[in-house]
Amino acid sequence: MAANCIKNAQDFARIINSGRVVVIDFHADGSGMPQLAAQHFSTLEETWSRIGVDFYRVNVDELDEVAMEIDIRVVPTCVVFKDGKKVGYAGGVDAGNIHKLMRSHVGGWNNSGLTSVARTDSIIESA
Repeated sequence: MAANCIKNAQDFARIINSGRVVVIDFHADGSGMPQLAAQHFSTLEETWSRIGVDFYRVNVDELDEVAMEIDIRVVPTCVVFKDGKKVGYAGGVDAGNIHKLMRSHVGGWNNSGLTSVARTDSIIESA
């Protein structure tokens, strides 16, 4: 599964305001570890898309105005959006931090794995 790339600011705004939980990987081609970060993001997508989470990628070199608006300071950074608002983020390539981000901001996970329903109403902390 490959996350769709967001190509312009209008698509970005439409996607984060879609009413769905959206996770966006902000990355740069020359960030040093793009393949490792892409593998982690692909694993997230395979797991969480089954419960209705949408995944996208933004190349910060191509959409620098979006990266500045969202206050991306390090790449890669995964950001969770709900109802058009940034509700959480994890910078770097640490898979543990990224999975913690998902468990904190996207319901539907328990100790034995994914449940059948995404519960997106329990935001633990704001971004």
